[in-house]
Amino acid sequence: MRKHIILFFSALLFLFACNDDIKTKGILDRQSMISLLVDIHLVDGALSNQSNMDSLYRSTGMYVYVFKQHHTDSAQFRKSVLYYTRQPDYFLKMYDDVIKVLQAKSDSMNKVVAKENEIKRKHMEAEQMKLEKARRDSAAKKGNKPPAKVLKSIDRQRRLQMNKPFIPKRQNLPKGQ
Repeated sequence: MRKHIILFFSALLFLFACNDDIKTKGILDRQSMISLLVDIHLVDGALSNQSNMDSLYRSTGMYVYVFKQHHTDSAQFRKSVLYYTRQPDYFLKMYDDVIKVLQAKSDSMNKVVAKENEIKRKHMEAEQMKLEKARRDSAAKKGNKPPAKVLKSIDRQRRLQMNKPFIPKRQNLPKGQ
Protein backbone atom coordinates (compact mmCIF):
# COMPACT_ATOMS: atom_id res chain seq x y z
CA MET A 1 0.00 0.00 0.00
CA ARG A 2 2.84 2.33 0.84
CA LYS A 3 4.33 1.79 -2.64
CA HIS A 4 1.04 2.81 -4.25
CA ILE A 5 0.83 6.03 -2.27
CA ILE A 6 4.41 6.95 -3.14
CA LEU A 7 3.78 6.10 -6.78
CA PHE A 8 0.56 8.17 -6.80
CA PHE A 9 2.24 11.26 -5.34
CA SER A 10 5.23 10.86 -7.67
CA ALA A 11 2.93 10.73 -10.69
CA LEU A 12 1.02 13.75 -9.37
CA LEU A 13 4.26 15.68 -8.89
CA PHE A 14 5.38 14.74 -12.40
CA LEU A 15 2.09 15.96 -13.89
CA PHE A 16 2.31 19.32 -12.12
CA ALA A 17 5.93 19.72 -13.19
CA CYS A 18 4.98 19.18 -16.84
CA ASN A 19 2.00 21.52 -16.59
CA ASP A 20 4.22 24.54 -17.36
CA ASP A 21 4.93 23.25 -20.88
CA ILE A 22 1.22 22.99 -21.56
CA LYS A 23 0.68 26.59 -20.43
CA THR A 24 3.48 27.97 -22.62
CA LYS A 25 2.25 26.28 -25.78
CA GLY A 26 1.15 29.03 -28.15
CA ILE A 27 2.90 31.75 -26.14
CA LEU A 28 5.27 34.12 -27.93
CA ASP A 29 8.87 34.02 -26.72
CA ARG A 30 10.40 37.08 -25.04
CA GLN A 31 12.10 38.63 -28.10
CA SER A 32 9.09 38.08 -30.35
CA MET A 33 6.82 39.62 -27.74
CA ILE A 34 9.08 42.66 -27.31
CA SER A 35 9.25 43.20 -31.06
CA LEU A 36 5.48 42.83 -31.40
CA LEU A 37 4.82 45.23 -28.51
CA VAL A 38 7.14 47.83 -30.08
CA ASP A 39 5.29 47.65 -33.39
CA ILE A 40 1.89 47.74 -31.71
CA HIS A 41 2.87 50.84 -29.75
CA LEU A 42 4.11 52.48 -32.95
CA VAL A 43 0.73 51.79 -34.58
CA ASP A 44 -1.03 53.15 -31.48
CA GLY A 45 1.03 56.34 -31.74
CA ALA A 46 0.35 56.72 -35.44
CA LEU A 47 -3.38 56.26 -34.92
CA SER A 48 -3.50 58.73 -32.03
CA ASN A 49 -2.04 61.42 -34.32
CA GLN A 50 -4.74 60.95 -36.95
CA SER A 51 -7.44 63.57 -36.88
CA ASN A 52 -9.95 61.32 -38.65
CA MET A 53 -11.03 59.03 -35.83
CA ASP A 54 -13.79 57.24 -37.76
CA SER A 55 -11.30 55.16 -39.74
CA LEU A 56 -11.81 51.95 -37.78
CA TYR A 57 -11.29 49.87 -40.92
CA ARG A 58 -7.89 51.40 -41.58
CA SER A 59 -6.75 51.08 -37.96
CA THR A 60 -7.81 47.43 -37.80
CA GLY A 61 -5.89 46.83 -41.01
CA MET A 62 -2.75 48.30 -39.48
CA TYR A 63 -2.93 45.91 -36.53
CA VAL A 64 -3.61 42.96 -38.82
CA TYR A 65 -0.54 43.96 -40.86
CA VAL A 66 1.60 44.02 -37.69
CA PHE A 67 0.35 40.58 -36.66
CA LYS A 68 1.08 39.19 -40.14
CA GLN A 69 4.54 40.72 -40.05
CA HIS A 70 5.24 38.83 -36.82
CA HIS A 71 3.57 35.60 -37.99
CA THR A 72 0.94 35.67 -35.26
CA ASP A 73 -2.66 36.74 -34.68
CA SER A 74 -4.62 38.68 -32.09
CA ALA A 75 -5.67 35.52 -30.21
CA GLN A 76 -2.07 34.38 -29.72
CA PHE A 77 -1.13 37.94 -28.73
CA ARG A 78 -3.88 38.06 -26.09
CA LYS A 79 -2.86 34.65 -24.77
CA SER A 80 0.76 35.81 -24.54
CA VAL A 81 -0.19 39.04 -22.77
CA LEU A 82 -2.26 37.10 -20.25
CA TYR A 83 0.60 34.69 -19.66
CA TYR A 84 3.18 37.45 -19.13
CA THR A 85 0.89 39.56 -16.91
CA ARG A 86 0.78 36.65 -14.50
CA GLN A 87 4.52 37.23 -14.08
CA PRO A 88 4.59 40.99 -13.39
CA ASP A 89 8.33 41.28 -12.65
CA TYR A 90 9.22 39.54 -15.90
CA PHE A 91 6.64 41.61 -17.81
CA LEU A 92 8.05 44.87 -16.39
CA LYS A 93 11.54 43.87 -17.53
CA MET A 94 10.12 43.19 -20.98
CA TYR A 95 8.48 46.61 -21.03
CA ASP A 96 11.77 48.21 -20.01
CA ASP A 97 13.25 46.72 -23.17
CA VAL A 98 10.26 47.92 -25.21
CA ILE A 99 10.78 51.45 -23.88
CA LYS A 100 14.50 51.31 -24.72
CA VAL A 101 13.76 50.29 -28.32
CA LEU A 102 11.09 52.99 -28.72
CA GLN A 103 13.42 55.62 -27.23
CA ALA A 104 16.21 54.61 -29.62
CA LYS A 105 13.82 54.91 -32.58
CA SER A 106 12.63 58.30 -31.34
CA ASP A 107 16.20 59.56 -30.91
CA SER A 108 17.18 58.47 -34.41
CA MET A 109 14.12 60.20 -35.89
CA ASN A 110 14.94 63.38 -33.96
CA LYS A 111 18.47 63.32 -35.40
CA VAL A 112 17.12 62.97 -38.95
CA VAL A 113 14.66 65.83 -38.45
CA ALA A 114 17.40 68.02 -36.97
CA LYS A 115 19.64 67.36 -39.99
CA GLU A 116 16.80 68.18 -42.38
CA ASN A 117 16.06 71.40 -40.49
CA GLU A 118 19.74 72.38 -40.62
CA ILE A 119 19.86 71.79 -44.39
CA LYS A 120 16.70 73.86 -44.90
CA ARG A 121 18.07 76.65 -42.68
CA LYS A 122 21.32 76.79 -44.65
CA HIS A 123 19.40 76.81 -47.92
CA MET A 124 17.22 79.68 -46.71
CA GLU A 125 20.29 81.63 -45.57
CA ALA A 126 21.87 81.19 -48.99
CA GLU A 127 18.68 82.38 -50.68
CA GLN A 128 18.49 85.42 -48.41
CA MET A 129 22.11 86.27 -49.14
CA LYS A 130 21.41 86.07 -52.89
CA LEU A 131 18.38 88.32 -52.53
CA GLU A 132 20.26 90.86 -50.42
CA LYS A 133 23.12 90.90 -52.91
CA ALA A 134 20.69 91.35 -55.79
CA ARG A 135 19.00 94.23 -53.94
CA ARG A 136 22.31 95.91 -53.21
CA ASP A 137 23.50 95.40 -56.79
CA SER A 138 20.30 96.84 -58.24
CA ALA A 139 20.50 99.80 -55.86
CA ALA A 140 24.16 100.34 -56.80
CA LYS A 141 23.34 100.25 -60.53
CA LYS A 142 20.71 102.91 -60.08
CA GLY A 143 23.14 105.01 -58.11
CA ASN A 144 20.96 104.85 -55.04
CA LYS A 145 22.78 103.35 -52.15
CA PRO A 146 20.62 102.32 -49.25
CA PRO A 147 21.28 104.27 -46.10
CA ALA A 148 23.66 102.76 -43.56
CA LYS A 149 20.77 102.45 -41.09
CA VAL A 150 18.87 100.13 -43.49
CA LEU A 151 21.98 97.99 -44.10
CA LYS A 152 22.54 97.59 -40.33
CA SER A 153 18.89 96.57 -39.91
CA ILE A 154 19.18 93.94 -42.65
CA ASP A 155 22.39 92.54 -41.12
CA ARG A 156 20.79 92.44 -37.66
CA GLN A 157 17.74 90.55 -39.02
CA ARG A 158 19.96 88.06 -40.79
CA ARG A 159 21.98 87.38 -37.61
CA LEU A 160 18.78 86.85 -35.62
CA GLN A 161 17.41 84.42 -38.21
CA MET A 162 20.64 82.42 -38.24
CA ASN A 163 20.24 81.67 -34.52
CA LYS A 164 16.61 80.51 -34.82
CA PRO A 165 15.77 76.87 -35.67
CA PHE A 166 13.81 76.34 -38.84
CA ILE A 167 10.14 75.71 -38.15
CA PRO A 168 8.05 75.14 -41.26
CA LYS A 169 4.80 77.08 -41.51
CA ARG A 170 1.53 75.20 -41.60
CA GLN A 171 -0.24 75.28 -44.89
CA ASN A 172 -3.75 76.64 -44.91
CA LEU A 173 -5.93 73.77 -46.02
CA PRO A 174 -9.57 74.16 -47.00
CA LYS A 175 -12.00 73.01 -44.34
CA GLY A 176 -12.88 69.33 -44.45
CA GLN A 177 -9.40 68.08 -45.27
